[in-house]
Amino acid sequence: MCKSVPAVIALALWCMLGSILVAQPVSRLKGRVVTEKGEPIKNADVRAEAFFGYAAGAFGGQRIFTTTTNDKGEWTVIGVKSGIWLFTVSSPGRIPETVALPIQMLVTVSSGASGLLLPWQLILKPALVPDTTYGNVLATADQAAHDTPGRVTSMMSAVPDDADGDWLGGAGRIVLTVGEPGLAIQLFKRALERDPSSYRAALGIASAALLLRDFDTASRAFAAARDRTHDKDEQKFISAALDDLRNVKVSNK
Repeated sequence: MCKSVPAVIALALWCMLGSILVAQPVSRLKGRVVTEKGEPIKNADVRAEAFFGYAAGAFGGQRIFTTTTNDKGEWTVIGVKSGIWLFTVSSPGRIPETVALPIQMLVTVSSGASGLLLPWQLILKPALVPDTTYGNVLATADQAAHDTPGRVTSMMSAVPDDADGDWLGGAGRIVLTVGEPGLAIQLFKRALERDPSSYRAALGIASAALLLRDFDTASRAFAAARDRTHDKDEQKFISAALDDLRNVKVSNK
């Protein structure tokens, strides 16, 4: 039996749409590294690493990108495919700033194309290492993360009882850089207990939960982080993450 003309046209349009989705370019992500006052931090090292791919499954293709910021604190990474990515910023004298984000997890992309600019920027603000004894511990742990990553977990597991929220949050971010989200989320939760208004602690919980693929906890923590910042750029990339996680939840129903 022959299909009707409208049915044939509809089928053709659907096939064309599928081809467009498959051929959609991999993404280009722009960001800035700045101080809490918004001043640019130049020559900061930026690292993007894919932990999971499409639909939070196995990732295929180049999974690590590195770059440095220019005089305006700006950076660009080209080749970000669908999945869960961990972004880390390092700069001398500062605690690494880390955030994990879901990026278009339900969009199929080709492995060869590039150029689609994501409609938000990733703004990261690495804090200065405190000039205290505990600050020196964080600086030592950060150095160990580069030289002997295996030492970091043991160093940050023994948390002082009187550690404040900033120290706990810094420890959590350092632990996250060596791929230990289980310990990191414990540190971030303790940081949030010390300071319930902490944006960084809430964002840290969201990032660690995302790497553990606990999407419910990640969604709640991203929403909490968005409520704790007045920076519109930070609110924008968090909103994008929440939209992405919302789509994943819908697809799993």
